[in-house]
Amino acid sequence: MKRDILISIFLLVLSVNPLTEEAEFYSPLPYMLSHYALVSSGVLLGYSYLKGNKYNLLLGILPVVLWHLPYYFALGASSLGWRIVLELSIFLGGILIGSSLGVTPKWGKVTLFVLYMLGDTVLSILFILESPSYTNLFYPFSPYSPSTLPTTGIAMVVVMNVVLAVVIYLAFKDILRGLTD
Repeated sequence: MKRDILISIFLLVLSVNPLTEEAEFYSPLPYMLSHYALVSSGVLLGYSYLKGNKYNLLLGILPVVLWHLPYYFALGASSLGWRIVLELSIFLGGILIGSSLGVTPKWGKVTLFVLYMLGDTVLSILFILESPSYTNLFYPFSPYSPSTLPTTGIAMVVVMNVVLAVVIYLAFKDILRGLTD
């Protein structure tokens, strides 16, 4: 349990600090990586220390999805004030998601994982294709031009593959543990 707090704090410090915040005004890569870190930090804390219900899962998913729609994505990147709202809401969303995982059936967890992979795949493809809807071509207040997106899209594919590898590893570890019991 103490390890969970340390990992969560590390992820928070990694994503919420002056260097990262400044870099997020110039590149969507640290912006997206901090989203992963904030949601993961919240999920870890919520899973380790809170007991939620299925409604927490739905409430937790809402801010995470909302901030990745084009308008809100650009808004969160546009100013420090909006970024604070974004970071707090996706961190708290992660806590709500994590708190509900203990009461979520296995099929629900699999569905949640598949939806995450599907959503992240769509977003990464849009980024790789330099979708103008996530840039200052659509929203003048966005700090990002289309040419800044492909690297972020590729990084997202890498992150998804790492997450998938960890999930497969943990699933096989669980299966093997069941065989030796």
